[in-house]
Amino acid sequence: MHHTGPISIALIAAVGILLQAPLSAQEIGDAARGWKMALGNCAGCHGIRNDGKSSSLAPTFSAIANVKGMSAMALNVALLSSHRSMPNIVLNAQDRADIIAFILTLKTD
Repeated sequence: MHHTGPISIALIAAVGILLQAPLSAQEIGDAARGWKMALGNCAGCHGIRNDGKSSSLAPTFSAIANVKGMSAMALNVALLSSHRSMPNIVLNAQDRADIIAFILTLKTD
């Protein structure tokens, strides 16, 4: 029989709190502000409009939005993870929420 000790319970609670913080920020993202931020910070490599145009450096935001199973949580994880071909852009929680809200407006399915 496996017992859950106080440390395990505290760890589970902490992870739950950390996972809830990005979700609540994402729920209040401002897509219009996210579009402006994407235009200024992301458009050099990503196509940010829903017109299929992109540089050869990175997928369009529309393509990203329409990946099967794409969600606000998946986008948040992606924006928090470093990519070898992407500059290490540091965004605060609200900026991430805004960009995520914009990207999700491009979802077609």
